[in-house]
Amino acid sequence: METTDFQSLFFQHYALVYRVLFRVVGNKEDAQDLALEAFWKLWQQSPAQLENPAGWLFRVATRLGYNALRAAKRRERYELETARQALESGQDPDRAVERADERRRVRGVLERMTERDAQLLVLRYSGLAYKEIAAALDISPNSVGTLLARAEEAFEKLYSDDSHSEGRSEGGPHASRR
Repeated sequence: METTDFQSLFFQHYALVYRVLFRVVGNKEDAQDLALEAFWKLWQQSPAQLENPAGWLFRVATRLGYNALRAAKRRERYELETARQALESGQDPDRAVERADERRRVRGVLERMTERDAQLLVLRYSGLAYKEIAAALDISPNSVGTLLARAEEAFEKLYSDDSHSEGRSEGGPHASRR
């Protein structure tokens, strides 16, 4: 699509597309994001495919809005079901929150590690044997133990550093006193 054609369509229809989406999703930020996504999809279309760009744009926008609503409902059902299962199984809600926080911290540390080290740890703690890890990462089976030990060491250091920095920011034992 030509830039001038797109700009013209954008300035002509953005406010109305936004209002339609706001009525569908009921949230300003979501409506803005979805309106921009609709215009992005318009930008990606070839002009020959669009006899009525405005009509196409409103169809796409309303579909995006309804898809967002369905996704939010699925997410809400999933969260409610997870909470119900936790309560029925007798799990302590505070403990469930702690476990979720722990998983978030572990994922954060894994993201900061080298790709190979993170893969080694994930594969090993997913239950794979050294031979399977070697095949998956295309490394020598004899080096898996050494590489895994180094990866665990790196993880422990990053995790410990992360714990110390969180302790300072949350007023823990390493926090500065005023």
